[in-house]
Amino acid sequence: MTTETSRTIVSRNFSHTFEQMCNFIAVAKTGDPRETLKGLVKLCLLLFPEERYNDAQQICKTIETVFGIVAAPGHLQPIIDELEAASAITRPAGTNYVLSAEVAQDLRKRVQDAVDLESAVKEAWFTTLKTRHPSLSTDCAWQALRAYLSRTFRRHGVQAAALIDPTIDTPPEYEASLHAILKEAIAEHFDSGQHPEAHTAISGFLADVGAEPSRTRYIVQSADGAFNFFSLGVSPDLASHLRSRLNQLTLFLDTNFLFGILDLHYNSQVDVSQNLLRAIDTHDLPFRLRYHEATGREMRNTISYYTSVLRSRTWVRSLSQAAAASRNLSGIEQIFHEKNSHSRLDVDEFLRRYEHLDHLLLEKNIKVYRTHRDRLTERTNLYHDYQEFLERHERGDKTYDTVMHDATVLDATRQLRTAAKSSLEAGALLISCDYYLYRFDWESSRREGHNACVLLPNMFWQALRPYVADDVDFEKAFAQTFALPEFRAIGGGGSKACSKMLQILATYKDVPEETATKMLSNDLLLERLCTTRSGEEFEGCVEAAFVEENKHLLEEKAALSQMLQDVTRKQEEREMALAAQQAEFAKERAQFQESLRANRAQVVEFSHSAAEKERLAQAAVQEASDAEQARKATADNLEAATRGRQRAEKRAFIMSIVAGGTVGMLLILTFELCVQLIPWNWMKNHTNALPLQLGISIVLLLGSFGTLVPQWRRWFWGVAVLPFFVALLKLLGGGGSR
Repeated sequence: MTTETSRTIVSRNFSHTFEQMCNFIAVAKTGDPRETLKGLVKLCLLLFPEERYNDAQQICKTIETVFGIVAAPGHLQPIIDELEAASAITRPAGTNYVLSAEVAQDLRKRVQDAVDLESAVKEAWFTTLKTRHPSLSTDCAWQALRAYLSRTFRRHGVQAAALIDPTIDTPPEYEASLHAILKEAIAEHFDSGQHPEAHTAISGFLADVGAEPSRTRYIVQSADGAFNFFSLGVSPDLASHLRSRLNQLTLFLDTNFLFGILDLHYNSQVDVSQNLLRAIDTHDLPFRLRYHEATGREMRNTISYYTSVLRSRTWVRSLSQAAAASRNLSGIEQIFHEKNSHSRLDVDEFLRRYEHLDHLLLEKNIKVYRTHRDRLTERTNLYHDYQEFLERHERGDKTYDTVMHDATVLDATRQLRTAAKSSLEAGALLISCDYYLYRFDWESSRREGHNACVLLPNMFWQALRPYVADDVDFEKAFAQTFALPEFRAIGGGGSKACSKMLQILATYKDVPEETATKMLSNDLLLERLCTTRSGEEFEGCVEAAFVEENKHLLEEKAALSQMLQDVTRKQEEREMALAAQQAEFAKERAQFQESLRANRAQVVEFSHSAAEKERLAQAAVQEASDAEQARKATADNLEAATRGRQRAEKRAFIMSIVAGGTVGMLLILTFELCVQLIPWNWMKNHTNALPLQLGISIVLLLGSFGTLVPQWRRWFWGVAVLPFFVALLKLLGGGGSR
């Protein structure tokens, strides 16, 4: 497959793919466009068997319609041929393509697993929403989250693919900040009054991703799917080359990443930084970790700055608890207030272990990078270009030191860059959470025809995915990169505004913790404070917000007081009603007891009568029992007599049959003796002598039975008539002697 052929694949509509993400992630293979296309072909055959595909053109149309991916039939036909050669698909009798049973079963299971995973994540999040944000519609929240994730993964996918192949086009809509994407998604699905709570809920979905394995898998699979979607446009030769091995790279770590490694950040920032070191060591990745000497100075200046901030006030536990709950402070302040909210903490003791940062970083094999080149002119020009870019994007609030640091580190990274086709082979990269530094580098590098060298953490982790597969800890760290704030450890307007507000609140006496928490967590207030230019204006905004919050608290207190009065009044009314009910109940109870005493007397009287009636009843029962026994005895005797009579009748019947047979035989014997002994020549010489003798013998036997067996008399005598007439006919018809 040539590079020219690969350009026939266009990733056109990610929204279509995201709607089919459960199906897409079941077939996509991270960083391998060819395997992804094979999966899409098999998926079409599985999902749309009624289409009866018999050529590549039909499959191309379905892939474009369902997934927004445009591929030429000439590009897809070799993929189909490979699948057919591997017996993954067949074409019985030259008709339409069908999946093999084994492939279909495996693919169907993977699709169902993806669907079940999304359902589990959705159900678990709904449970959390009902507890933490009961006023939000779960359906609207899910739609807003899906919109946010769709745009976030779209941005991530195209940026990660451009890291591999910088020639991939990245339109402006793919470069919006996560903050802007989130605001847009929330505005589409919630009323303005619910925006702050919806922002907290959706941000919390990603912030908690490391604590829930199912949510981690969901984020990782969706990010992989987005990357695979856009990597289809990467040159296959380049993609294959990069999958074969990783080249050595010098990784410059920005201040925010280093603070995470030193546990001076919190939540996902720390985990992602620590897991980067673990992944490099565990999987023996060819990276040299460095930090610029300017970054070392900035870290020390940052710690010194926040040391003076923390020393400037006395921090009571209630204010530290409010600060810890806000999550809007810098990492150093955040961690200090979290610890101080539990027990009083000395600032110097807290920061003492960070006095020798270079030794702490060297223990983790992160070495300082020093340059001896005098590039003051180049750094100054880069500083002005970057400063102009920031002002154009309304981020001109960064200090000179911060912007110059970024320009210095960026210039040093670019000096180590090579002319390789891919940024992953460019020799050096700078990993930073500073989204504006990332955008500036990519826009200016593309404009000048160079490879970019600044990466956001999620892009870097995505690029490493093919080399550290099946690593649960790596996937967790990868998912957590999507929750990282897109600003640097210092220079972030929101954290500075929150810090200054906290210092002002510390000067007030007895600030309610609830008021402080609401103010420090108020994103709209922090945005407004970021735009203030003077200290007086800043203090005025904070005081106004403080008064407003107190006003709200007073209103809430008054409302609660009124509610308490209403509840007290209703309670008194209920108590009075209950007392009246108790009095009525006591009266009814007394009446009942009187009635009960009267009833007891009647019961005693009735009991005597009942005893007599019981005795008579028992006597009657006894008499009835005796009569029943007598009846049973009579019936038994009658039954015994009946059985005796039946036995006697049976014996008499048998005797009559025996007697009838005996008499009949004697008569027949006598008749035959007479015929033989008495010279009865006429009978002996008659032409029908034998029939006559037989007939007469039968008549004698049946006549004897009929005489002695009265039960069968009619039957025997009726039957005897027949041989009698036969004998008579023989006698009459036979004539004389022979």
